[in-house]
Amino acid sequence: MLHDLLMQIPRYVYVIVAIVIFIILFRSFFARKQQYFARPVLTNFETKMFIRLKKACPQHHVLAQVAFSALITSRDYKLRNKFNRKVTDFVILDQQMDVLAIIELDDPSHLGKEAEDQQRDEMLLDAGYQVFRYTKIPTIAQLQRDLS
Repeated sequence: MLHDLLMQIPRYVYVIVAIVIFIILFRSFFARKQQYFARPVLTNFETKMFIRLKKACPQHHVLAQVAFSALITSRDYKLRNKFNRKVTDFVILDQQMDVLAIIELDDPSHLGKEAEDQQRDEMLLDAGYQVFRYTKIPTIAQLQRDLS
C-alpha cells in the first residue's frame, strides 16, 4: 500500500526533495567563507593603560595603536620599509594636536625582543619624539611626572 502511494508521486518531486536535502546538508560548504574578523583594538592590559593615561592627562588627547607612518617618514624608500608596518601603543597629543610623548607598554610578549624595541625607540627618538617605555602600568603620579 505504501509502495503504491510512493509510486504515484512523480519523479521530479524526489529530485527536488533530494536537492533541498543536499543544499541543507552542504550549505556551509557552498557559502562564502568569512575572510575578515573583528578583533579588539586594545588588549586588556592596554585598555587599563589607556584609562590610566586619560586620568593622568585629562587636558591631552590619547591616541592608541598609531602607525609609525603617521609619525615618521623618510626620503629613503628602504628606510620607510623598516617602519611602515610598525605601530606604537599610545601617542599623547596636546590641545594643538602636537605630539608630546609616545608611550610603549611592554607586556610579556616583548621578552626577548629588547633589541627590536630599542630600534623602534631609536627611530622615534631620531625623529624628535620623547618615548616612554613601561613594563607595568605606572601610577597616575608617575605618568604626570614623566609627561610634564
